[in-house]
Parts: sequence; structure tokens; C-alpha cells
Amino acid sequence: MRMMKPHKTLTLLAALVLGIAVQAGAGLYTIAFNDGNGNVGSGQIDVELANNIHYAASGSLSVTAGQAIGNWNLYTAGGYTSYPNYFTSPAGAYWYNNGVYPTGNPQYPTANPLLDSSGLLFTQSNGNNELNLWGNADGTYTLGGNIGGWQNFNVTISFGGTIIESVPEPINCALAVFGLIFACGSAVRFYANQRRSSATS
Repeated sequence: MRMMKPHKTLTLLAALVLGIAVQAGAGLYTIAFNDGNGNVGSGQIDVELANNIHYAASGSLSVTAGQAIGNWNLYTAGGYTSYPNYFTSPAGAYWYNNGVYPTGNPQYPTANPLLDSSGLLFTQSNGNNELNLWGNADGTYTLGGNIGGWQNFNVTISFGGTIIESVPEPINCALAVFGLIFACGSAVRFYANQRRSSATS
């Protein structure tokens, strides 16, 4: 019975390390876009998981060139939901839901973009201007802008023009390494004790 304890400990530790290291798509995601026609920007969103919905909990965009130059913050006051549900933006210009799909897009399962057709809503501090970033059936993304009360532009950003990718979290990597070191050390100790007990028998 004594030999089973290290094996159970190794199994539980491995499950714990894997559970901490991989949280099914939650984490930081970077956004970078350049449509080739002068609209350029970058940003970041923090994706969380609640009630089986991945959603953007916070984020920002910095548009450095094009019609929407400036700093934009993810609009979170309206809450979050997922496809097919949506909210109407404060200015009434867009439907959005702040839903994010790192494990599979229910609206576009073949192309599987990270966002659905409602996407993310970004606003400026003046409260009048809005940007909506959404996914399309062909895997592209569209950035729509409502500047000064008018829907001024919709810029479709093609394959390779927009990158939304996960940012590895250093703490998860460190926990995984520590867990593997501990598991290997425990396994070596277990087998050494087993050999020692076999030799004395």
C-alpha cells in the first residue's frame, strides 16, 4: 500500500499543473492590424471565462494611422454575451457582444475567426465615437468606425492583415516547469525506493 501513495501524488500533481497551465483560451490576446490602405493599429484584450462564455473583460486599441487615429477602450459597461445574442452600442451604430471564441466559433466554425459578426466595441472618452471589430465568414475581420455621429468607414482586413493571438503568461510556464521538476523528482524517488526495497528482500 505504501508504494501506491507516490503514484497517486504524481497523478494528482500532474492534473493540477495541467489545470493551472492551460485555462482553455482565457488570457491576454494581442491585436495588430494593417489593411494596406493606411489603417494601422494595435491593442490588447483580456479574455476571461464566466458562465461557459469567453469574453473580452478589458482592452484597448491604439490606432496610429487612418480615419480613426487615437486611443480607444473596450466598452464593457453593457456587459457581455455570446453568439447569437448581442447588444446595441450607446450611439446605436453597431451590434456587439464582446464574445471571444478561442475554442471554436459557433457562427463560423469552418473559418473559425476569434470573433463573431457582433464582435468587440471600442469607444473614446468623448462617448460619441465608436469602433466595432468583428469577424467574417471567410476568416477576415472588419473594423467599422462611427466617428462624429456618422458611420464613416468599414475596413475589411484580409488574411494576414489582422493578427489576434494569445500572449503566453510567464507564471503558467513557470508553474508547468516547477510541476514537471517535482513530478520527475518524485518519480525518481519512488523508483529508487522500490529498487532499494527489492534489493533488501
